[in-house]
Amino acid sequence: MSKIARYFFILLTFPTICLADCIREANSCSSTRLGLLEQQSGAESSDGYSHLTLNGVEMYKTKTDLLAFNFDDDGVFKNKKYFTTKTIFTFIPAEPCRHKEYYGYCRVSVVLDFSGDKPVISNEFISDSGSSVIDWVSWGKANAIIVFEDGSKFKYMNGHVERVIK
Repeated sequence: MSKIARYFFILLTFPTICLADCIREANSCSSTRLGLLEQQSGAESSDGYSHLTLNGVEMYKTKTDLLAFNFDDDGVFKNKKYFTTKTIFTFIPAEPCRHKEYYGYCRVSVVLDFSGDKPVISNEFISDSGSSVIDWVSWGKANAIIVFEDGSKFKYMNGHVERVIK
């Protein structure tokens, strides 16, 4: 088998191997410190809600088409495999938001924390502009700082997110 054919074969089979533990209805799944986190989009579910499950048990659902995970999560390596310990997902709710002076479709964010004995889901939080995306996250052991492109800043600690006022 030529080198190019071998690489092509690896590229085709690797996603299948990675998703072997996922259920068929899940759009995506990832390994966390506490088990397998699976996502099903609102478009794919029978009730129109997007669902998150951990080890097959529903942990979050909301009326939206899609939950998008932030690329900058926190995790640990164990036996050469990466396990997420903290991550953030965002979504645009099916209903318009009324946030400060802003009325329209906003972007809502939520922190998922798998670093303890059981999963923690934070409160929902929205950037100052209502629709900004996360620019960067600084994960620490005790807390995390989350900064949006519009300059709004939040602090995550003990399962709760609060706005940082300058």
